[in-house]
Amino acid sequence: MTTLLVGTSSAGTTACGSSLFMLGRFQAIATGLMTEIQTYGTADGEVKIALYADSSGEPGSLIVANNNGQSVTKNQWNTLSIPQANITKDTYYWLAFNLSVTSVITALSSGGYRRHKTATYSTFTFPDPAGSGFTSSGYRVSMGAWGVCVVSPSGISQPVSYGSPQLTSIFSIKPSGISQPLAYGTPGVVSIGIISPQGITVGVATGPPALCYPQTISPTEITQQVSVGMPWLGVFGFLKLQGIAQQIPIGSPSLYKYVWHVILDGQYEIESPEKNRVFIIGRDQYGNPVWGTAVDSAELGLVGERLDFQQEVAIATTAEAESMADALLSKMRLSKKRGVILMPPNCGQELFDVVQISDSGANQSAVSFRVVGIRFEYSSMQARYEHRLFLGNV
Repeated sequence: MTTLLVGTSSAGTTACGSSLFMLGRFQAIATGLMTEIQTYGTADGEVKIALYADSSGEPGSLIVANNNGQSVTKNQWNTLSIPQANITKDTYYWLAFNLSVTSVITALSSGGYRRHKTATYSTFTFPDPAGSGFTSSGYRVSMGAWGVCVVSPSGISQPVSYGSPQLTSIFSIKPSGISQPLAYGTPGVVSIGIISPQGITVGVATGPPALCYPQTISPTEITQQVSVGMPWLGVFGFLKLQGIAQQIPIGSPSLYKYVWHVILDGQYEIESPEKNRVFIIGRDQYGNPVWGTAVDSAELGLVGERLDFQQEVAIATTAEAESMADALLSKMRLSKKRGVILMPPNCGQELFDVVQISDSGANQSAVSFRVVGIRFEYSSMQARYEHRLFLGNV
């Protein structure tokens, strides 16, 4: 998914002339990798495009260019190819073009910085640097550089783990019927992903290990051996003794949370629900009306009543009517999409997970959403490998 990095997405009506070397100055609104240029005009024709650096408010050195004429269609936004380039937020750039026909690209009559000078379209190639001798105007050209936005989270404050971690002995189990040791010689030291909590020094064992069987675990508060005879490997690696039904965990397990994930792009909605009150009318066994209602008082106080009225002849009691009204109001709240985010693939992501999002650019700080949809997108041509998560109410 591409986003606007520098330029504008507003369509202009003022014509830009043909056979001119023309540039528009813009400040980048995001950091990312430019992959394409989009332009708007009111005439069919061809255009050559380029991107220049800024030099003290004037066009500077050439960054990238496409000197081949590309065809465009009038009265619509056209996507044009250009070599990729890195864009840095808040940096000024000049989007440049050369037209075969007047109005192939248009401009807005104010709010911009434009430079131009004569350049024959058929023989023109973009110079490096841009040079001098330009005529100035205040028009803002209808042109933008689009690409993949890079968003870095800010204000990450949560720790990687919670609780008091316990240090546990890791031991080997020697299968029945094998008399020789499981390992010979001096083994190499291999990392197995154990994270040492802050303030606790973990020693790395070196030298030939001694293999014992049966494995003896003797915490200070337990005098007898915990594991005797033929052990059975249970869930989460606890040892379950033969003939004993319960597991024997020692100490308090640590609670871990997933670390943060970078958000590549995000759109969020804060609109109120379409319905904040549901009214159900049924009929009892004698044909008399029964009814029930459910109200989201907080939303009703903010925007007034938004009523959903339904008649259900199968509802026979007031309690059933109220229960159905509650269910319908909850369904409306949970099924409404509140936004979508784009992120690198997360192997642990599942549908209906609750996620917290901090996105300073969109004024989101530890806001909770429920994942109501997941889409995996992969494209080798566009260097795209990402998860699209659809967000709903918690």
